[in-house]
Amino acid sequence: MTGYAGQRETALLAQRCRQQLLSRLPEHLVEAAGDMDRDYEPPESCLPVSRVKITAGGVCAALWILGEKLCTGLCADLRSVPVRQETIEICEILDLDPYVLRSDGAWLIAVRDAEEALSQCAWQGLPAAKIGETTPGEARVLSCGDVTRYLDRM
Repeated sequence: MTGYAGQRETALLAQRCRQQLLSRLPEHLVEAAGDMDRDYEPPESCLPVSRVKITAGGVCAALWILGEKLCTGLCADLRSVPVRQETIEICEILDLDPYVLRSDGAWLIAVRDAEEALSQCAWQGLPAAKIGETTPGEARVLSCGDVTRYLDRM
């Protein structure tokens, strides 16, 4: 994954709910959240097998779409998904799930060599993380510590 979960919607929420957020958060955090709308398109040097822009439905929907495109199962660890602190704070206040927020500008990419892709992204200054891998079958599994659940069609 390149970019951050919920980055687009965090920026929008920081603008729309500014007064409510400022009553509970420092101004610098709300300002930083408002500037999160960036594009983190993976470089072609990552040699993507497939890629999905993370839009409506967030990371969870993009995982489903990627599994459909690849005709495979997936196993992803939510603890590995990059999420900025601004998003976490805003989601806590507004009772939202960062993994289903719009993340335009962030991408899920399937590659054959994750370490090489991560190296290429780092070389270009792109935030990136390995969040999971493909699996045989069709099950799309999310884990977070001891909790495991299956993705539903988004």
